[in-house]
Amino acid sequence: MRDTRNVQLSDADRVNYFPASPLYSVSMFFEGQLHLAEGILPLEHLKQQPVSPQTLFLPPQSKPQMSWSAGPVLAATVTFFPDAWRQLGGTLDAVPSTRIKHALSPLAVPPLEAAWPKFWQEMAHSWVGTKGNGEPFDRTAPDMLKDWMYHLTIQLAQTGAGRSLRSMQRRLQRHTGLSKQTLDFFAKLEDLHRLISQDPQSTPAEVAADAGFADQSHMGRALKRATGFSPVTLNQKIASEEPFWCYRLLGERF
Repeated sequence: MRDTRNVQLSDADRVNYFPASPLYSVSMFFEGQLHLAEGILPLEHLKQQPVSPQTLFLPPQSKPQMSWSAGPVLAATVTFFPDAWRQLGGTLDAVPSTRIKHALSPLAVPPLEAAWPKFWQEMAHSWVGTKGNGEPFDRTAPDMLKDWMYHLTIQLAQTGAGRSLRSMQRRLQRHTGLSKQTLDFFAKLEDLHRLISQDPQSTPAEVAADAGFADQSHMGRALKRATGFSPVTLNQKIASEEPFWCYRLLGERF
């Protein structure tokens, strides 16, 4: 959630930075408007971007994003793993199904604190409907991308013809809309954050090696591709600048 009502912010502080992501997202704006851009732009160019719809559906993003609001906003974002989005009937280009829209409908009625449990109830009902067998809604699925990828790969291995690596990769892309290479890229970045959180005293070279990057430079290029910034610059901005609130909310450091 993001609520900037009754908060004094400059134009520059009303910018929002988001990293690239393999997840589908639904953002609902209850108050205020947003100008959204793909990639990193100067503020004067960002202000000229079109105003986003009040409910914004986005597919996985291969580039970082930034946005800007002219005034206060009250907004909430829900994200979906790609296979869950597809199983609920959403398309690869983020067109939601009636089932998804219905599950999200409680969030349109304030207050959000009361709407959130109702959203979960509707989501559970929608999820069971996709199973067709009364299977309970599992809210304890893997949180880490690497664990989710492993779980999904095992499931796909048990369905469909063909057991070769190429067949599995094709099924993975059909199921999620993302290549294994892309998913591996995001899993490495997530692992990078986990390793730094576990041992903040590790050197960049040690973290890069443990996360599966060829070297420190390789890690830096990957991080810049996903966020638009070098590791040193990004950490400085996370620590001190309002527009990087999303990184702080997620507890991310690099």
